[in-house]
Amino acid sequence: MVKVFRTSLIICIFTFIFAAVFPVQASEERTVLTREEFDKWPGLPEYTVLNPFPLKGNNCTWFAHGRMMQLGYCKYALDSMRYHAYSWANSATRGAEVVDRPVVHSIAYWDRYVFFNSRLGHVGVVEMVMDDGSILVSDSSISARPYHTRLINPHDSIWPTAFITVPKNRDKSNKFPVGGIVQVTANSLNFRLEGVDVTPILLPKGATARIEKHISNGIYSSRPGDVNNYYYWWYAAVDFDGEIKKGWLAEKYLEAVKNGELKPVPRPEPEPDPDPVTGPDPVEEPLPDPGFEPDPEPGSGSDPGDDHDSGDDNDQDPGSGDAEEPGLPNEPAQEKGDINGDGEVDIRDVTMAMQYVLNTREFSEAQLEAADVNSDGVVDVKDVVLIMRYALRVIVSFEN
Repeated sequence: MVKVFRTSLIICIFTFIFAAVFPVQASEERTVLTREEFDKWPGLPEYTVLNPFPLKGNNCTWFAHGRMMQLGYCKYALDSMRYHAYSWANSATRGAEVVDRPVVHSIAYWDRYVFFNSRLGHVGVVEMVMDDGSILVSDSSISARPYHTRLINPHDSIWPTAFITVPKNRDKSNKFPVGGIVQVTANSLNFRLEGVDVTPILLPKGATARIEKHISNGIYSSRPGDVNNYYYWWYAAVDFDGEIKKGWLAEKYLEAVKNGELKPVPRPEPEPDPDPVTGPDPVEEPLPDPGFEPDPEPGSGSDPGDDHDSGDDNDQDPGSGDAEEPGLPNEPAQEKGDINGDGEVDIRDVTMAMQYVLNTREFSEAQLEAADVNSDGVVDVKDVVLIMRYALRVIVSFEN
């Protein structure tokens, strides 16, 4: 009898503690991301080719953007928030709204120095809202863990500054069946390979691909590095002279082939030209006024007729907090230290070099060559100091 009483008491105490920590609403299912699910993220486009943020896998902005996409929220709205976390509340447009109260699957936003004194602010995703007003938030941090969940009470010192709601995304396209054969209709089309920041391979007109089963099939999203052109994306396999490679293709430039077969494509060169097609320069579209507007149709805006770009998916540096510096990053720099290619070595080049050293910016080959002013084969803080001294005219040459 005593044993039964003790067992019952232990169960009651455990149940009480669990309910106090996780008082789940009766009408809400527990669908928080597991660590096993998180570990599968590197293969998904929401966190690789379609995610604008650097330091993929260990970054709060990367996490919040990708997690909201994974949950089916509008990439068009999420693309309005592309810089440091502290700027998200002010830049949220395209249907994204800043609110005071937490909402399930809203973005938890912390201003500067609120979240453990972070000068860059912080963002996460509200996974659950409890009956007592507390929230369960998932996030990622370069100083803590790649994936973390935390329960926050309204009176905690790290209670979010605000919350950002994002409209739902469009329904997925079902144009192509899994196993179906499609062919390229554009003169050349970027085949965006699996992995982080992998250079795409150009497919010629008429090249064939086989649609593969993947959770991302038919997702509606912007072209990497471009917030004006939106396409449906398909995961496919391409045969390069017997070697099968897999990645994503834009639906707009594909057509189904009845009773088709996967035909080999000539093996690509080791370093394909990132911008081989000439045509009119893309026209910048003005950003829409605050408030929700329908997503643009796939291919809206000026379009030279195929999905090709400069090869740099971070055309607006999401880690800098500022608009991109002038210059043509894929053309040879004018001189040593002139990283942005504007013909001068000044504080903007110093800023870019520091961002590269801090892993918040990526450089092209030409930029790496220009930034390595001491010619030791690496770009590090020594190069930053030299570029700063040159910009301040303390030295007049990088030689010796």
